[in-house]
Amino acid sequence: MSNNNFQATSVNPAGLTNLIRNLGRDCMPSQFIREFTKNAMEACQRTELKDRKIVIDLNETIYNKTNPHLYKISFTDNGDGMSEDQMINLLNNLSASGNKNEHANYGVGAKISALTRNHAGIQYESWKDGVGHMVLIKYNDEHDIYGIQGAETGDGRTLYAVKTSNELKPSVITNHGTRVTLWGMTEEQDTMLPPEGIIGGKDSWIALYLNTRFFQIPESIELSARIAYYRDSNKHSYLANLKGQKNVLDTKSLKRGSVRVSDATIYWWIMPKGADGHAREYVKGHTALINQNEIFDISDSRSNRAAFFGVIFGRDQVIIYVEPDIAEQNTARTNLIKADGSPVSWNKWQDEFRENMPAELKEFLDSLMNENSSKSHTDSIRDRLKNIKELYRLSRYKPSVTGPLFADPKSEVTFDTGHYRGGETPPTPPAPQPRKGKGSGSIAELLLGELVENELEGTRVSTIEPDPFPKVQWQSASESETLTDRAAEYIPNQNLIIANKDFQGLNDLISYFSKSYSDSPELTQIIRDEVMGAFEQLLTESVAGALALKNRTHWNNTEYDAALSKEALTTVVMQRYWMISHIKRVLGNKIKGFNELMAAQE
Repeated sequence: MSNNNFQATSVNPAGLTNLIRNLGRDCMPSQFIREFTKNAMEACQRTELKDRKIVIDLNETIYNKTNPHLYKISFTDNGDGMSEDQMINLLNNLSASGNKNEHANYGVGAKISALTRNHAGIQYESWKDGVGHMVLIKYNDEHDIYGIQGAETGDGRTLYAVKTSNELKPSVITNHGTRVTLWGMTEEQDTMLPPEGIIGGKDSWIALYLNTRFFQIPESIELSARIAYYRDSNKHSYLANLKGQKNVLDTKSLKRGSVRVSDATIYWWIMPKGADGHAREYVKGHTALINQNEIFDISDSRSNRAAFFGVIFGRDQVIIYVEPDIAEQNTARTNLIKADGSPVSWNKWQDEFRENMPAELKEFLDSLMNENSSKSHTDSIRDRLKNIKELYRLSRYKPSVTGPLFADPKSEVTFDTGHYRGGETPPTPPAPQPRKGKGSGSIAELLLGELVENELEGTRVSTIEPDPFPKVQWQSASESETLTDRAAEYIPNQNLIIANKDFQGLNDLISYFSKSYSDSPELTQIIRDEVMGAFEQLLTESVAGALALKNRTHWNNTEYDAALSKEALTTVVMQRYWMISHIKRVLGNKIKGFNELMAAQE
């Protein structure tokens, strides 16, 4: 087939406008800060200057020339700058790559994230070899297109890059550099204000965003951002020097370190508590990913992944960052992906970190557990339930080279948990067949499928006696925001329930029974112990029952996870009739014995 008959794909102006809108919708409202800052960093890195600078501030030229004053955010760098031709070619070409950079689509992210939010214009002023030009990219509502706004001259020509005076050049720029100014949706809009949903307030949101978006600012670059731009006093309105999140964490942390795992480096920090008992503002416990000195996929508060790394207590104080050896940023620069476009997987990193937890971190977590732990009723509850254990259907197989059984290959043995994924009971294993291939091998090889050469043969397994009942540990909500106004949280990979000893539903029951008896510290402790024991009983049975529903035909993963959620466990312990009846009966016997003992001692 001849290439002469081939027509390249093109996008008409209307189609390009829709493309920009759709791509812009995928960008977070604050994404433009990252994009313009990153472009400025790369422009600086292409120079040999020793004092490379980036300043994020209001455009003072616009501010001084307008009445009333207009506040327009600007990004200024003393990087390599752009010539007139470069500005026209690069800025009006959505797919232009510019010079060689860290990312192939240099400049695209800035345009996509900002164009749909700045119909009044994105103003570029750039100096190259001491000569400056200005280009304005904006939205034309009459034709519904984005493009460069031309300026007509007296002789009928249209200039798309207008030469600008050196008097307008920011002080940061000498011979080379660029200033980008965002006009917003209207000429009157204050673009120094934070976008909707951004934390930090209008005084410091830019600095906060950059310090939490960038792990480290290159040492060769001085990055600063305006604080309290609207204040007249230099004492309150100033340029803050930013170093990135690592500098903040290293400076404020009590202890820190890193762990090397098979395909990543995991960094950890222990942060101090504030006066309110929580980690200090902006450095509360969280987990995240690092790639090319940027931070992605921050999970905090209720979404904090720290528990899966083995951090059960102190999740508000412990910060964990994973830097994969191989990962790519997605198009919107909002997360990391594998080479095939699929999300990166946290499971392996979590398992390896737990197995290689640093001694200092483990010591800290053990101290918290001792501080927060209350008497657990796990052993007595297990004794109570062991005679009806068969009612909690949790049949399992364990991979074993010498096992007496072969699992039906259609049954899908789940190696991470051992749960059988067939029906309610395992199928009758097929009769053993002669094995083929490499011999017995190792369990690791078996799990990788290297020994299963005949799918009809299945995988050799042995049955194991499961432990259907989770352990329960008590923790204060002040130590973990995930427990705020929730009764408990289940940690699957440790088969552990973290119960909230500050939960109001628990303390209401304790108060209810305390009113019925004398105000004796000993009796109060007995009441508290029995109420907590009843809570543990309900939580243990609820989790064990939910585990028995895993992989049933009519229970999908979403429904199964919902059954084990903090909200579901909270609902379970809000039973009152059974709880009061049970506790009243147990307390009656115990307090009667206690009173008899006290009377005998008198």
